[in-house]
Formats: sequence, C-alpha cells, structure tokens
Amino acid sequence: MKYGHFSNDGSEFIVTRPDTPRPWFNYLFNDVYHCLISQTGGGFSYYRDPKYYRIHRYDHLTSDRPGRYLYLRDPATGKIWTPTWQPLRKPCPNWECRHGFGYTRISSTANGIQSTITYFVAKEAPVELWLVSLKNVSKSKKGVEAFPFVDLVAGDVALETHYRNILCLYNDASFDPSLKAIVAFKHPFKSWHKTGYAFFATSFPVESYECSREKFVGPYSNLAEPAGLKQKRLSRHAVRGEDMVGVFQGQFQLKPGQSQEFVVVLGMTEKREEISGLIRRFRSVSAAKQELEQVRTYWKEILKPIWIETPDKDLDRMINLWGKYQLFAITHWRGTSHYHGAEGGQGYRDTAQDVEGLLSLDLPTARAKLERLLFYQYKSGHAVSGFSEIEGTWENQGVGGVIKKADVAVWLPYSVVSYVKETGDTEFLKKVVPFHDGDSASVYEHVLRAIRYLHGARGQHGLPLIGHADWNDAYDHVGIHGKGESIWLGMAFVRACRQVEELAQFLGDRAIEEEMRSKAEEMTRIVNKEGWEESWYLAAFNDAGKKIGSKENEEGKVPLNSQTWAILSGVVPPERLPKILEKIDRTLDTPYGPALFLPSYTAFNPGIGRVTSFAAGTKENAAVFSHACAFKVVADCTIKRGDQAYDTFSKLLPVSKAKRDHDRYKVEPYVWAEYIIGPGSADRFGEGAFTWNTGTTPWMFCAATEWILGIRREFRGLLIDPCLPKHWKKAGIRRPFRGAVYEVTIYNPEGVCSGVKRLTVDGVEQRSCLIPAHRDGKVHQVEVVLGRPGMKGSKLSLVRVDKI
Repeated sequence: MKYGHFSNDGSEFIVTRPDTPRPWFNYLFNDVYHCLISQTGGGFSYYRDPKYYRIHRYDHLTSDRPGRYLYLRDPATGKIWTPTWQPLRKPCPNWECRHGFGYTRISSTANGIQSTITYFVAKEAPVELWLVSLKNVSKSKKGVEAFPFVDLVAGDVALETHYRNILCLYNDASFDPSLKAIVAFKHPFKSWHKTGYAFFATSFPVESYECSREKFVGPYSNLAEPAGLKQKRLSRHAVRGEDMVGVFQGQFQLKPGQSQEFVVVLGMTEKREEISGLIRRFRSVSAAKQELEQVRTYWKEILKPIWIETPDKDLDRMINLWGKYQLFAITHWRGTSHYHGAEGGQGYRDTAQDVEGLLSLDLPTARAKLERLLFYQYKSGHAVSGFSEIEGTWENQGVGGVIKKADVAVWLPYSVVSYVKETGDTEFLKKVVPFHDGDSASVYEHVLRAIRYLHGARGQHGLPLIGHADWNDAYDHVGIHGKGESIWLGMAFVRACRQVEELAQFLGDRAIEEEMRSKAEEMTRIVNKEGWEESWYLAAFNDAGKKIGSKENEEGKVPLNSQTWAILSGVVPPERLPKILEKIDRTLDTPYGPALFLPSYTAFNPGIGRVTSFAAGTKENAAVFSHACAFKVVADCTIKRGDQAYDTFSKLLPVSKAKRDHDRYKVEPYVWAEYIIGPGSADRFGEGAFTWNTGTTPWMFCAATEWILGIRREFRGLLIDPCLPKHWKKAGIRRPFRGAVYEVTIYNPEGVCSGVKRLTVDGVEQRSCLIPAHRDGKVHQVEVVLGRPGMKGSKLSLVRVDKI
C-alpha cells in the first residue's frame, strides 16, 4: 500500500506517510470518554456527549486541524517542529503512525531529536494521556523546549459553531497553581446548563503557559506559525470571554543518547473538585505506562472470545480484529464521527442494530443498550428517532432533519428476539420497563406494541406510512404530508412479525403466534400486489401516489433494499426470486458492490426529497452503500448463494482489490466505510466516504459469523448452518454461547456452498444441526462436514430457520 500497511499480526495499521488522501483515524475510548485521533494528531475529544461536552475544537471538513500537538523548539537555533507533522507540515524524517487497539503512536526524528508520542484513553476515567519520549540521537548535547497544545471548546460545540461570537463570552480558562494545570469551562448561561470542566496538565515542570488563543496564534496568523512561539516565554495569560487554548512550556537538556519522558493529561468532569484526584492519579510517567498496559491488555482479551479462521486472511483480520474493534467503538459512541460537525446523541435504529452485533461479544453492554431502547419507545409502540442521555430525544431538541422516521419501531423486535436467542433468558421478557411518555409494560408487551403500531400506521395501499423517512433517511419528502408509503418497511414489518411469531411459538403463546402469522401473511399479500412491478420491487409511493423506484421513473430505479429484504422477509415468491436476483447481480452490481439503486438522480424532486439533490453517486443517491450491501450478503446466505455472498463481502472489505488505489479510495483501509461513491459520478466513482460510524459494522460481523460460517443463535441452541463459497475447503470459528465455548471446524470436501452432511460434538455424531446449549463452562469440539444434505435441519426454510 502506498500510505501504509498492517503489522505482521494485524493488530496495528502502520501509516508510513502523513499526507494520506483523507485523515486516517483511530477511535480511543472508554464508557465516558472518547478521543478521535488522526494519523497526524488531528481530531477531537469529548466527555459523555460529542455535542454537549466537547473538549477540542476541530475543523472536520478540510484541514484536519487543530489537534493534539506537541511543538518542539531548539533554544539555540529557534527552529520549531512538530513530531506529528501537523500543523507545521514540515518534512519529518522517519515519521510513522501506528494505530492500534486503544492507542495511537506517532514518531519521527528531526533536529537530532527522536520523538514518540503515544496517545490513549484511560481504561475507565474521563482522561486521555499523551506519553511522550524525546531522545537525543545526535552526537552533541542538545536543549529542547516542549509546548503541548490543545484548542479548547469546553462545552456545547453546536452552539459554539453557530454563535461563536456569543459563546466565547462565557469562556473561562486559567492556570490553577494548586493543580499545576489549566482549567477551562463555560459559565452557565441557561438554567438547565450543565458545566463541564476541561483540564490540561503535564508532568514536566511548567516554566510558562498560555490560555489565550489570540495571544498564542497571533493576529492574522495560524497554528503553523504561532506568534507565541516567536517569543522567549509564553504570556501566562488567563482568559475570560475569549477563545481558549491550553499550552505549556518546559525545557530539557539531553546528552547524546539520553531520553526524557513526560506525560500530558487531558480530560473533563462535571465536578471541579474531581480534577485534582484525576491529575494526581495519572500525571506520572510510571502511572501512565501502567495504565497503557492495562488498556492494551483489556483490548487483547476482549477481542479474543470469537475468533474465525478462513482461507481469506483479509476477511479474518477484519472480523477478528479491526471490524470487531470498530463495532465496540461505535456501540460505545454511536452519535459522532470525525466527519460530523456537531451532532450528539445516538440514533434509535442504529443502536438497535448495534445491539444485535454486540450480543455475542459483550452481553452486558448489549443488554444495557437494549433497555435504553425500550425506555425510548412511546406507549403507542412507535419510538424516538434518536436520543441523548444529557439533552433528551432528538424530537424534543427540535432536530428537524432526523425526526419522524417511520421505521424506528421495527428494529426493536429484532433486537429483543436476538437477545432471547443469544441468552435463552425468557424471564427478560417479563421485566417491566417504562415507556418514554409514561406508563410501563413488560418487554414482551413493548415488542407487541411495536408490531401493532406499524400495522396500524398504514396508507391507502395498505402499506406502512413512510413519514419523514424509512431506512433511507434521504427519502424525506416521500411522505412528508402523511400519505406516502414504504414497500421496504412493509417487508421489514413482515420480517419482524415472523420473528415474533417464532418467539411466541417458543413461549407457547398460541394467540400471539397466530396474530403475528396473520399480520405477516396479510402484509406479504399487499407487498406482492402493490409493490411488485414486472421484475423488481418498488421502494415507495409518495404523498401523491407516485411510484418511487419504478420503471416509470427516469432515475432511481431498482432499489436494492426492496430486493434484498424481499428475501430476508420471505415475501418474494419462488417464481419472482430469479428476477430480483438478476437485477441485483446484473443491473446494480459494481466492482465495489451493488449500488443502492440506478441510475442516480440528477435534479431535485420535491416529491422524493434530498436524495435527489445529493451529487450523483454520493450518500443515498445511488452510492454503493455498505450497510445495504451487508443486507445483500445475509440475503444471499439465506437462500444459500455462498459464492455470491462471499463475492459481495470481499468487495466490501476495506482492502479489496478495487480499493487498493488509495489516491482514489482515499479513506482508511482498516475500517468499514458507510459508502463508496457510485457509478453516477464519472470522476469520483470508487471514492470511500464516512468511515467508522456505520451500521455496516454490526451487519458485517453477523454476516461473517452467523451466516457465512453459519454459527447462529436460536431459541433452543446453536444452529450450525454454514454457507461458504465453493472454493473454501476448510474454515473454523470459536464461539462462546450460553456458558460454554464451541470450537467449530467446517470441512467442505465436495466444494459445495451449503448442506450439512455430518456433524459431531466432542466426537459424538449428531442427528440435528441444532446443538442444545451445554452450559457447563467447557470447550466443546464441533466438526462439520458439508456435502449433499443428509441431516434433519440441514435443509432450512427461507426465513424461519429455527423451525427444525
């Protein structure tokens, strides 16, 4: 790769040039603090909420500045440099950035000083640490001055962005002699305002400091030429009502070969009195090193339990390491990314899908998030579009562009059913949880209300109303007047009904089982009558009754989601299946995966929405939308198209063959991207966009582990149902499940995609593909031989895969 490569064990991505086509980020985090850091130290950090308690200022659009910088100065010559390359962008010999799990390390050599900065977030505390090493690699004694720098917001970044001239008047930053630290905050300006206190400290003796951005940067200047570093000493200036920075000044004398280490501590807390304890705990080099070791050990252990081994090492690395780390990152901090300016909170549908991905990896976190989803459901059965634990729901915040989404309710049944399948814990269904707008009900009742709400909110064709959007947020004018309907949501509704039908059957609740079956069959008939058009399914009907995704349209035809979810829901009849597969495989496919639809829209259509105004091939306007491609992978496995599932999975990998030209692909080659610009863009086709924070992540993890390798949770145990590409002769997975561990080896001597011919558990041949949970704390060896189906349960129905 032109800009970097993986370490031999895959646990680090080593960036070898600082000037990557886009900033290449790492996410460093714990449960209360999140640091987004690029290969040059750019990015921002926040405490609890990315909007409300933002610590850093950051330009997310163009410059990858400001960041966490360490300016160095030679007192003898006055030369200034930065080990991170930014913001001076001067040549940095031997520059390297290593993104790892829980840390980022940037190193370089300049002016006889070898510099290494290891950035990481403490395992539990609201603190990030910079562990710095300066080594004199010259043959003479050298002096070096160090200036750690941060550009501070210390509060609500959205308000700061819109009203910077006003918000800065609330600012207060000063050096606290008792703490030997800079403390920055915004004075309360509303009765509900909650102050966050940012703090910045270092372990070296502070000779001087600066809190005023104007004094440090200087008039008409910038961070590449800060006026403060042209002076012998920083000004020791506190600020009230001005833009804030944190800068320290310290000096070291280094003999040839001598090293000096120090620590920088940055964090935030709601209680000023907690600052002293946090600084005291982490300010020493020994404490920082000990914390770093704990963080690295934590990530090493948490990534271990599920582990796969296939002939495709790129796939293995993504599922075992980087995709898994990305999944943990976004489930902890779903509401932000480096490309968002000032958004906070987390989306409801996003969190629900994250729960499904996380269940097999971190059950306590998944359950905690599931219970928050239950709380943010209305007693009608619908749910909020998104929420912040600090500021409440997006609806109450007046976030007009992201509310009134029709599909949010449908994701809750999937998450609850998956939880019960993972744990076998039917008692959870009896737990009473409040609704967001009052009253309480059992978890089971929450699920039923979601189904019944969707069943009741239908339009003239009998399809679910789309409101301001379904999964496709950019169909935001299709139903803005309350009449538009979604074919895709009809399919998603059927899938939810079928899953709850299975749950009710498992529970012995015949009345609910029949209700769900009846609702599913009714909607299946409606979708096939109203939503089908010769050879594919439509996307929607708008308020005026016009078809979206139709052959009658000049643009936006053949919506991918409607075809894949026809399979996922079981709506498509056998005679129609070849037709929609032909559209997926031939009309929509590209070297990067299938486009969301084709052709792209080229002009705004007020009857459809902003999707028609996006540049052709970008975002929901016919991009290769990775999340939707992940649906396609699972749909392929559902109908046993192992080769096609693997083909699409391979195209989505960040290191796929088509993405190896990084001057075209541009974004990080180690995490999933939300989308790749589609063929509608002649000059940007193949460019990646919006990495890290994407629903692709949980779906691709489940696609690999539960559908391609086929080790799938079910109510009565662990289902073994692989769907491999024919050329894979052997694969394996280690999977904890209900108090035991299963080490599964899959053999494919006949070169088939699916069909279990023989299955043994600990050497004992099984009569079923469903392994009852052992719950004995032991490791069990499972051997699977694929071939012509010879076992009960090896031929599974299209949707209801646990009925064996």
